[in-house]
Amino acid sequence: MKKYDVIVVGAGNGGLAAAAALAKGGKKVALFEKNRTPGGVATSFRRGRFEFEVSLHELCGFGRDENRSGSVRQLFDFLGISDRIEWAAVPEAYRLITYGSPDPIDVTMPFGIPQYIDAMERYVPGSRDTIKAVFDLAAEYLKATEELGKAKSPADAIRRLLRHRDFLHTCTMSLDDGLAAAGLTGKAADIFRGYWAYLCADGNDLTFMHYLSMVNSYIEMKSVIPKSRSLEMTLTLADCLEENGGDLYTGVEVKTVLVGADGVRGVVTADGREYGAGCVICDLSPHTVYGTMIDPRRVSVSDTKKTNARELGGRGFCVFLGLDRSSSELGLNDYSYFIYPDMDTVKQVRDMALPETNGVQNTVCINAAYPGASPEGTCILTMTTLFTSDFWDGVSAEDYHRIKDGFTEKMIGVFEKATGTDIRGHIEEMEIATPVTFARYMNSPGGSIYGYKESNWDSIFSHKLMDKRYSDIPGLEFVGGYGMNLNGYSSAFSTGFGKAKYILGRDSLT
Repeated sequence: MKKYDVIVVGAGNGGLAAAAALAKGGKKVALFEKNRTPGGVATSFRRGRFEFEVSLHELCGFGRDENRSGSVRQLFDFLGISDRIEWAAVPEAYRLITYGSPDPIDVTMPFGIPQYIDAMERYVPGSRDTIKAVFDLAAEYLKATEELGKAKSPADAIRRLLRHRDFLHTCTMSLDDGLAAAGLTGKAADIFRGYWAYLCADGNDLTFMHYLSMVNSYIEMKSVIPKSRSLEMTLTLADCLEENGGDLYTGVEVKTVLVGADGVRGVVTADGREYGAGCVICDLSPHTVYGTMIDPRRVSVSDTKKTNARELGGRGFCVFLGLDRSSSELGLNDYSYFIYPDMDTVKQVRDMALPETNGVQNTVCINAAYPGASPEGTCILTMTTLFTSDFWDGVSAEDYHRIKDGFTEKMIGVFEKATGTDIRGHIEEMEIATPVTFARYMNSPGGSIYGYKESNWDSIFSHKLMDKRYSDIPGLEFVGGYGMNLNGYSSAFSTGFGKAKYILGRDSLT
């Protein structure tokens, strides 16, 4: 049996970050990935003359050169790879359009907190002081979460947080209650909620703390994308792992996590080979790990109950379009479009259960950030929505293509209606990924691309107050979208980096 200090199962963002950072920190590490290419959905594919990004819309937490404090930037700087990737700056925060409400919204919001406040005041006169107070509260949240990161126990965390009374007063509020408490209402609140689809939970489920922290990070640090798609990040992280002595096994599926009386002992791959380690980090769903990879006698009642109590997050549906005109010719002058029937998040989350009622999309034109992303005279448009039910699990093989194609037609029609842009007549290449696609490729229950759904009881704040061990099995850890920081690229990277620091016994890595 070949032995390692740490084995990482799953080479998604969290798994890659953990493995690369642990190898850099001197641990003997092996990373296993069942697919031939690492990265999970942090990858790309080609159709015709277009290279499509599978999942990354914008990378938050990296920052620009003038602000290197983001968690992703700290990881990449520690690994020495920040400058090995060519980055493109996302030009604006988002364009928000509602197309089905009596009082439609069409606004474009900039990066930079002063600029965002100015734009809000233009769109909603008299909102300046309130939106500024909201961002001031976000800064207080950042200080409080830094205190949480230093805490040695839940009791120590509470003592530290008593220094931040505004945080304690609002951190357990829902997004809607928090905005109301801050005095941000009406159209201004609707504009500020623009990012809600990224978390695929309504304003009563989303925690004010999580949403406010996410938006503050996007607006203050701005966002970037790698010019060669997220696959460039994936391959650079994989190279870093191997350069520091780690082993990367692609096309090798781990079938079993070995657990003894004292905890984790290693893993067994699909071909029957055993690899030993006292720590196994899984970039996989706990449902998958506990339900199919561990002897059920070794799974505690507590872990079973905690896992079964959690709800899956959004199931992904993406339409990848290669268009035979440039973005300027088509009038696609914005990078990120959030398009909703209206800003009633409770109704929209409910309607996202079924194709006939789901009218939500976040669409990205990558050429608006990087004109060279496709051949001259062309552009790439990626449409994404999420489903909030297991509808696709029940679709028969006979009905699959009809429903998939019909919903794609609907998404294209919604975009054309909302933006006034004709794209249907300029489609040169098209590919569609449904929740079935993501379930097969990612081994994720239901095709969930966002880990578990956030709720008031299952939030980043509640996780941070828990013991940093996320499982009752000694040596078993989780990272990625199912880890402590929930979903998103930056969150996945930060969970992997945080787990590496925890295992290395260091508060920071520089």
